[in-house]
Amino acid sequence: MWTWVDGAEDIAVDGGFAVGDPTGWPALTADFDELLPQLPDGFDHPVDSAVDDDGDGVVDGVITTILMVTGRRRTTAYPITATPAEHVQVLDLAGFLVEVDGSSS
Repeated sequence: MWTWVDGAEDIAVDGGFAVGDPTGWPALTADFDELLPQLPDGFDHPVDSAVDDDGDGVVDGVITTILMVTGRRRTTAYPITATPAEHVQVLDLAGFLVEVDGSSS
């Protein structure tokens, strides 16, 4: 399953995350479309949730893929293995599309 993590979310800014990390993140599982940027060309996966402190569910699992979404129109995605501070400082950073192997409850 894929979830959206905005670049301003605490989990991205305060500690970051990496491939192989467990999640357990609060997330919106419905009515979150307005939080998503335009998805990158060639990204043909449904986005099942968006990380949000006021979420109605939890994204629970292990991170398998991270795509950093950047660009003026937020249509460029780069695969990365972790979100160190320098990624959070990218000028045109929109956020991250994160694939999680697990469940959303």
